[in-house]
Amino acid sequence: MSRSSGKITQRMPERPAPPESPGGVNFGAVGAGFAVLAFLLYANTLGHGYVLDDPLAIAENEYVRQGIGGIPELLTHHYRAGTVGANASALLYRPLSLVTFAVEWSLSPNSPFLGHLMNVLWYALTVALLFATLRRLFRGFHWLWAAGAVLLFTVHPLHTEVVANIKSRDEILNVFFSIAALYGWARWLENPAPRWMLTSLGCYFLALLSKESAVTLLPVFPLAAWYFFGKTARQSGGYTLLYALPLVLFLVIRAAVLAQSENLFEVSEMDNPIVAASGIGERTATAFMTLWKYFQLLVFPHPLLSDYSYRHLSVVGWGNWQALAGLAVYGALGILAIRGLARRQPLSFCIAAFLCSIALYSQLFLVIGTLLGERLMYMPSLWFCAGLAWVLWRLSGLDLKNVEDPYRLPPIKTIQASAALMLLIVVFYSVKTLARNPNWKDNLTLFTADSANAPNSVRLHNGIGSESYNQYLNDKENPGPEAKEALLKQIEEHSKAAIAIRPNPVSYLNLGNAAIARLQYAEAIRQYEEALKQAPKYGMARMNIGRTYSAWGQEEGKVKRNYARAAELFEKAIEYGMNDAETYLNLGVANGLMGQNEKAIRYFEQAAALAPQNKTIWKNLGVAYRAVGNVAKAEECEAKAR
Repeated sequence: MSRSSGKITQRMPERPAPPESPGGVNFGAVGAGFAVLAFLLYANTLGHGYVLDDPLAIAENEYVRQGIGGIPELLTHHYRAGTVGANASALLYRPLSLVTFAVEWSLSPNSPFLGHLMNVLWYALTVALLFATLRRLFRGFHWLWAAGAVLLFTVHPLHTEVVANIKSRDEILNVFFSIAALYGWARWLENPAPRWMLTSLGCYFLALLSKESAVTLLPVFPLAAWYFFGKTARQSGGYTLLYALPLVLFLVIRAAVLAQSENLFEVSEMDNPIVAASGIGERTATAFMTLWKYFQLLVFPHPLLSDYSYRHLSVVGWGNWQALAGLAVYGALGILAIRGLARRQPLSFCIAAFLCSIALYSQLFLVIGTLLGERLMYMPSLWFCAGLAWVLWRLSGLDLKNVEDPYRLPPIKTIQASAALMLLIVVFYSVKTLARNPNWKDNLTLFTADSANAPNSVRLHNGIGSESYNQYLNDKENPGPEAKEALLKQIEEHSKAAIAIRPNPVSYLNLGNAAIARLQYAEAIRQYEEALKQAPKYGMARMNIGRTYSAWGQEEGKVKRNYARAAELFEKAIEYGMNDAETYLNLGVANGLMGQNEKAIRYFEQAAALAPQNKTIWKNLGVAYRAVGNVAKAEECEAKAR
């Protein structure tokens, strides 16, 4: 320590880099063991299907379905391009995960198995790389610190959404390449060879292409240099300026790509309740309540949910104890991080890196598309597990820094208390992970399991309603009437539960679907109209009204022979967008059977214009022309029919 210009500077002596093959421990085998453990923990997801946003990212994405040939389009369009309603997410640019999906589609089209397998393999590779990186990063400290951190990270149940949901490949790749960038950074700090810096910069760029949140890794580079490599503040910050190059390149590409599409992105209260906060008081209180929830889930991950939106979580004020708890916890963490900065305390580094990685999701600086999501804790959980491992080993009095041989196991008596406690946590986390994975089998299983733990979630109730209707339409295993009726009752139960919490268009749509399944046409239309009242631009509700009028018209005409009523209903169907050949044909038939042949001819001609190859339309048009005495036109239509 020296005094100059009135300032105090402190520089740690350089610590030796960990040897590649120290005696006593085969670190390659340890890393491989972590990878095997990761694979085994998530092997029970390999038979799962597409869940949540998987279809939007894969099966319904026209660029992904082009396989390798669609990669140029994926690189030059925003994240949701190629899907219905794409511009609603036009603020996102994450092409790398989509590129991997396109490659997999070329190998095995529409294969959830391959997608799940690759997620599990990527996760296994991530934990193996993490062990190598933390060993290199935590130089001069006993390898048990890195091993404990990786073990806790591997088994943490908060990762189930990331691994079991194929779409979350963006999170997996982001963390994988971020860890690779840290590895290259550590190697460069040890030995400033250009290849290591280029490797690190390239991996950081790939992390950014995976997900924009990789920007939060930027302050971790100088923190690592300061805490573990004895660099001065000027050196730590100066070297890190190199990472501005891939960041600026990414931002330029992102801006150019997103400028091509119209931005219709809008955060709704249903997605993120914080947008309904009244003033900065409610917003900050809700943000700290959310931060408390994150911390709670990191420590004790139960219950786990796929949805934390309205009204499982709601806006709160500063009278809420969870908001106060969040302020206290994160205030204490901030103080610990600052106090340990000058002394370069290892736990302080973990806290600082954790706070950097969670800042983007805190809602304090930026309102994002969701209030809380387990997948968002994937990177923050890394530093949480590193800090937890440090605390656990220190409980036994193990000095992770000043040990005779940091590459061998300490005497068992020295670490048995900490090892037992860590083992207890690992067993709990592992059991929780294995138990949670089956819930991600399909949407209906997931929503049903989560709704039991989040009965006030409108989205989960609606998800059960929508998925029950899909199963009603497509169920091949239980096609019996009792099973069908059970599904309809489930739709009604959860839709009404959602409406009791907050009236919304999706619930009314689901109730309309249940009514049409029972052929209750008037009730179906009433529910669909309620959906339109909630959301006047809700195209699905309008389309379903048209379909219901059309089906109702067919029943009135073909079954009840009430042709006047049938014609009236077909006209209503057209009014609601059913401008198809079949509806015009049915309307023409109804008018013809009532003797109104001039009107019938008009409708048949409109049908023929839409479907000129339809034999039935030309036959009916010929009959109508004969009925009005136009034999020439009748023969012409009959010839077309033949």
